[in-house]
Amino acid sequence: MHLLDRPVLKPDHRIAYGNDPAQFGDLWLPAPTSKEPAPLLVFFHGGWWKSAYDLGYAGYLCRALRQAGIAVWSVEYRRRGETGGGWPTTFQDAAAGFDFAARLAATYPLDLSRVVVAGHSAGGHLAFWIAGRQHLEPTTSIYLRPQLALRGAIGLAGAVDLRLTIELAGDGPFAHDRDEVFGLMGGSPAEHPDRYRNGNPGDLLPLACPQVLVQGTVDDQIPAALPARWSSLAHSRGSQSAVHMQPGADHFDVVDPESRVWPQVIAHFKDAFEQGH
Repeated sequence: MHLLDRPVLKPDHRIAYGNDPAQFGDLWLPAPTSKEPAPLLVFFHGGWWKSAYDLGYAGYLCRALRQAGIAVWSVEYRRRGETGGGWPTTFQDAAAGFDFAARLAATYPLDLSRVVVAGHSAGGHLAFWIAGRQHLEPTTSIYLRPQLALRGAIGLAGAVDLRLTIELAGDGPFAHDRDEVFGLMGGSPAEHPDRYRNGNPGDLLPLACPQVLVQGTVDDQIPAALPARWSSLAHSRGSQSAVHMQPGADHFDVVDPESRVWPQVIAHFKDAFEQGH
């Protein structure tokens, strides 16, 4: 059964980080095996930032990571459409939801010295933006002072850079990608240069941590050239980035614990938590 068609799993805790109905997250906590708190992954789901898609499908990834001893805070956020997202609210929620992990650690056994951010598809953009937002000017509408240090950022079939997504969209099967980015930002880079300067991860390099990009070679949503293009851009601006292409994998295989590539994917998560040691 395709990941999107499976029953939605119940997290350990669903917790609001704001007053809007879409401002909540699902917390997945591993069983305590020692007195040590668990490393924490903050996760952003995909769906082209649209209200039609939510964090439900990510529960299988969250459960698998929980079983591997990693706590997961899966952040919901306002998306384009009925939940009232787009610029600037989607960015404001991503920042507030991520930072809320600092408050969670006051109640739950989370190791805030081992925090990784990750996202799937459009959520990969939000994850990489979180890792670059320390460069924002405090006067910008999407600024919140970062509360947590990061070990790593992981993009799973991620639209990790808006400008590259637009550039690589072309007129073929990925043409809709351009429209989705314009929908999030309210228009093109030429129309809204300040929004892209503040909301695009590539404009916020170097990021605060090393990046890992994992993508299938038969992904029909994200152009296969995007990970390498990001990695080249990141290295040119003093940031560490690694690309891991998964032969024969599609857009959802990289977030599906039942896929044949999952052992490689979860290994990249574990490696990210060891960075900096």
